[in-house]
Amino acid sequence: MYRVCVDTTTREDIAAATAVHRDLGPGYTDAVSEALVDRIGAEIDKRVDARLAQRGAGVPAAPAAPAAPAARPAWVPVAIAAGSMGCGVAATAIVTYAAATNINGRFENTVSGSQVLLIALIWAVIAVVNVAYARRQR
Repeated sequence: MYRVCVDTTTREDIAAATAVHRDLGPGYTDAVSEALVDRIGAEIDKRVDARLAQRGAGVPAAPAAPAAPAARPAWVPVAIAAGSMGCGVAATAIVTYAAATNINGRFENTVSGSQVLLIALIWAVIAVVNVAYARRQR
């Protein structure tokens, strides 16, 4: 089947490459192999182009344009925004009230500087994630 489909020039080139390989020996294997692979690759490309042209009813095969990313449903950005806000509020509450202490049966909570820094870091990370998601949408 392969020998029938290959044009005469290509068949002769492949046969010549095989003969050269026998004559030159193993020292030239890489060079002969690369030339043979290039020639076979060109033959495969011609076949693929011919099949694509047949499917297109005679229209020459054009390079395929990259596929557009699939559109996301409208609820996805809303879910991400709501989830981000929920996570941010929950994390803020946990950090804020984690240092509550029981002194004489009463809870007192003082917010330290490290807690404020941690809360700011949490909200900064949430903002970065949301901005990155929004830019990826464009």
